Order: sequence, then structure tokens, then C-alpha cells
Amino acid sequence: MNRLELLYGYQKTESGLKVYADMHHVNQNTMTRWIRQFLLHGLAGVRHRSLNHRYSLNTKIEAVKEYQAGFPGEKIIEKYDIRSLSQLKQWSIQYNNDELKTKSRKRVRKMGRKVSFEEKCKIVQWVLDHDNDYQGATIQFNVSYQRVYSWVRKYHEAADSWEALKDNRGVKRPDDIKRFKN
Repeated sequence: MNRLELLYGYQKTESGLKVYADMHHVNQNTMTRWIRQFLLHGLAGVRHRSLNHRYSLNTKIEAVKEYQAGFPGEKIIEKYDIRSLSQLKQWSIQYNNDELKTKSRKRVRKMGRKVSFEEKCKIVQWVLDHDNDYQGATIQFNVSYQRVYSWVRKYHEAADSWEALKDNRGVKRPDDIKRFKN
């Protein structure tokens, strides 16, 4: 059952909120939050957001200052259109720790640099010569620990064959076609 169906069913029932929530295996506080969001924002308040709502740093600071001054949290989240009281409490903690920011917590994935077959062989040989010092290789050759480890593992799994380090992705042209192209 989705949120809207649950709220509609609750509106039609004679049961109390706790009984209705228990019957449908939903926390009573969750149902209360959904009702509040529906009353504030209509259908949009009940729907699951696919993207997070972003707030300016000024909005966060104003909301936190009011919350810490003793204003009711419900009034503040209504005034600033904040989705939940838990969000306001989290901002308050961050504000107290001087960590309140507007940036998201998502990390940007950094692409590794391209490494040739010859360089892979050189790195693997360095690791083997230095008693499997993967961390040292990451610093020495500016590649990730995971990549160095996987190259050494491939080398050992292929019975110490350098051919295991070749990148076989992409379409290779047969020698016949190469000859006619020249």
C-alpha cells in the first residue's frame, strides 16, 4: 500500500491513528508526519522525492537560530518549508559543531590515469621486488591501491604471465585489414 492509499484509508476509518498504523505495520509517528506533509503541501508532500531539496545557507542558519531560541520546531519547518523536524535537528547539530554547509556529502569519483601495458609490468615488478609493498607503489607511480593489487593478482593467477596485464577491450583489426589500409 502506498502512502496516499494509507492516508485515504485512515480518513475513512473509525479507528484511531495508533490502531490504524499498527494494522498496516506503519509507525504512528510516520503516519503523523505524512498527514502533516499532506496538509502542508498536498499530494507533493506525500510523494517520495526523487531529488533532495536544497536549502541556502542563510535559510539553514535562520531556521537553526529560531529553533535554538526555543520556537516550536513544527512552526519552523512549516515557515521554511523543511521536510522534517529531524532535518532541522541535524542542521542544529552541524551548526553547533561549525559544520553547517550548503554542499552535499556526495563524493566525486576521480578517474584514474591511463596506464600502458609496459607501465603495468613495471609497477607489478616493482611491487614484487619490494615485498608486495602496494602502498609504496601507489605513492611511487601515482595509481590507486586497488589497481595495483588487481594487476599483481592477475599476474599471479595467470601463472606469473605478463600477458594477463594486457587490456583486451575494444575491437582489434585483423592483420589483413591493416595491410589494405596502408
